[in-house]
Amino acid sequence: MQGGKTRSDVRFIEAGFPCHQVGAETQRERDTGQAPPTHRLHVWWARRPLTASRAAILGSLLPAGTDPDWFLRQLGIEKVQAIVNGEPWTLEDKLVERIEKDATGQEKLKVDSVVERALLREQGLREGYRKQIEKIVSIKSSLSEHPVIRKWRELSKPLPEPLSLEGSALFIKRIAADPAWFKELLEIAGSVGVRVPNLYGYSRAFMHHPDCCQSSEITVLDCTAGGGSIPFEALRLGHRVIGNDLNPVATVILYATLDYPARYGLTLIDDIKQWGQKLLDALERALDPIFPRSFPLPQSERYILETHLSKCPSFIPEYDKEDTTTYIYARQVTCPHCGGEAPLLNTCWLSKEGEKWGVRIVIDRKLKGGKVHFETYRLKGNRGPNGEDPNLATVSGGVGTCLHCRQAIPADEIKAQARGESPHGQWQDRLYCVAAVRYQPKLDKHGQPERYKSGERAGEIKTEKIRFFRPPNAQDFQALAEAEKRLQQHWPNWERQGLIPTEKIPPGHKTMEPLRAGMTRWCDMFTPRQLLGHLFLVEELNRLKPEILQELGEERGRAVVTYLQFMIDKGIDYNSKQTRWHYSRGVLINTFGRHDYSVKWTFGEMVFSGPNSGAVWALSQILDAYQGMAELMAPLHE
Repeated sequence: MQGGKTRSDVRFIEAGFPCHQVGAETQRERDTGQAPPTHRLHVWWARRPLTASRAAILGSLLPAGTDPDWFLRQLGIEKVQAIVNGEPWTLEDKLVERIEKDATGQEKLKVDSVVERALLREQGLREGYRKQIEKIVSIKSSLSEHPVIRKWRELSKPLPEPLSLEGSALFIKRIAADPAWFKELLEIAGSVGVRVPNLYGYSRAFMHHPDCCQSSEITVLDCTAGGGSIPFEALRLGHRVIGNDLNPVATVILYATLDYPARYGLTLIDDIKQWGQKLLDALERALDPIFPRSFPLPQSERYILETHLSKCPSFIPEYDKEDTTTYIYARQVTCPHCGGEAPLLNTCWLSKEGEKWGVRIVIDRKLKGGKVHFETYRLKGNRGPNGEDPNLATVSGGVGTCLHCRQAIPADEIKAQARGESPHGQWQDRLYCVAAVRYQPKLDKHGQPERYKSGERAGEIKTEKIRFFRPPNAQDFQALAEAEKRLQQHWPNWERQGLIPTEKIPPGHKTMEPLRAGMTRWCDMFTPRQLLGHLFLVEELNRLKPEILQELGEERGRAVVTYLQFMIDKGIDYNSKQTRWHYSRGVLINTFGRHDYSVKWTFGEMVFSGPNSGAVWALSQILDAYQGMAELMAPLHE
């Protein structure tokens, strides 16, 4: 109501907006490993989902009374169906690409051998769906007439025979999909322990290019654009856009998300790759000696390899090699009661993914000043080979336990050692485990290596990757000492250039967490070797900047430099003392995987040189994100 009168200009977002469908698709968009490319570019705290952003823009511009089905289809929540003897058949993406239009604009799918095979496969799938429905109902009969189950039963009816023959054509129909239905089906099936296949019937909605994308006189203004989801979708809808943010990080993200992909398209990928490789080559020359990463296999792994290749032992020397991937550290204090080494591990698990691994802490049994070393092991069931419990923790609730004298180490003492304020000394970061991989041939039934029979790799041996864990060796410790030495050598020069973040961490609600743990400067959040790697990349990028700008021009060069900066940022996020080793998945969790600076009792360090280094991975992530954004922006770029 306005001035006692009913408003005539009501927007669709105010009346008729299908929020249940948009909400269901938004939840799907966040699924692990399938996030939009804008989300993979750089850390930002408030990433808005693209589907919901597009929905908010369209819903704010369209009048009330807009057809909800048409609206959902513009969001990408759309199923493409071929009509088979009167019954709809939802097409997978590869078949959608084969659709053609006739002279009248009618969409059709010509039936050939590929389509016929797909039809037969669909019949088999529907039969399987009907069996799953029967299983759900047999477990809980009250679900038989549930609307969600009734709809699935209707969708799973067999296609009427005879199926279309080769040479005919199927008419195409496009309808709004129903993610809310499938979300509820997943919940129902999960409640009775039944897993159902992916029945969305369409790719994630954000990948859809909107049909209504065309030049517009409307300007969409986002005053606090942040990560840029709303202006990104407004551009894809064809509108003029003004995006703004006061945070300088957000501002750079906006350029990299909105401006550069639309302006340069896919052509910029080669430039980013070329100059990124130069950056990596320089890093390799500088850091290779302090990342020893290729060793003969430990005795236990060598024995497993020998057993595996017992029928073809001549291959053993070729595969007797490990590739180091990650270093895992724990905080270690000195016990105030017996003076012994007291590593603080919140778990002895190393991996629950695939083969299960744990670590045992071995003490020397001295009454005073005891030492520890570490041994890794594969689990047998839920225990180690000698009955070790991988759930053992030597710190819980901030209180430690000394394995030498079995006495508790108070939280205040741990904090005092962290800050260097204890008479018992300062805590240290103890490298206690190394994650590595090895490769071994896949064997045929005769125990001989399998080989590729065709393609580019014809004749090559098929291999499988085996991950394992080992204690650190002498070379690992020597490399850490060398890294610390090199950092001290470069420190004065880098400090003069202002490259080292030696600024004091200001007290605050979140920043009190590292301050209590003795990290008073931002550079304290890194081990010497981590800091060395990051600073080498920053220094080298600064050296390359004039060359990049001269060769590519000011604007294009600036874009490339921006993405290379993001590459460095990605490495920093995944390579600090604030990372976590996620033993359930056996992976490294980034610094901002949690939005805090709480003490991480164990943390990981990436290998930062070599063909599989963290820096190589960071560049690949930036290239992947840029390509994804450029593809979504392709109609606008063209």
